[in-house]
Amino acid sequence: MSARRIKPAIIFCLYIIGVMHLCFAKPDDMPQLPQLLFGLPADKVGHFLMFLPFPLLGYMVFANNDMVPARKLILLSILVICGLGMAIGTEQVQAALEYRSADMKDFATDALGLAVGGLATLILIVKRK
Repeated sequence: MSARRIKPAIIFCLYIIGVMHLCFAKPDDMPQLPQLLFGLPADKVGHFLMFLPFPLLGYMVFANNDMVPARKLILLSILVICGLGMAIGTEQVQAALEYRSADMKDFATDALGLAVGGLATLILIVKRK
């Protein structure tokens, strides 16, 4: 791995560790949020924000400047699919934990965060060209 990718790779790994902590920590260990943020359920806003940076952070780690645009699009698609896998995986693990529960609305909100993050990353890719 080149030196310029080490910092983004570390940030990406710390980000994933942070998401896993938020998804699997006991509710007693979590800070209490208000019921609503911006008029929306606070836990859904949290899920959206947790998965929003995934495509961009992954792209910063795995993309090369010399990649042709089609490969960049494929990479971005793969990152969104991996993010969806991570989102559904967290819900499955939560279903198995006695102190957490799975919620398909959480997965839907995670997917929305990934979609918006992927779209924002795509816009940045196009603007850089």
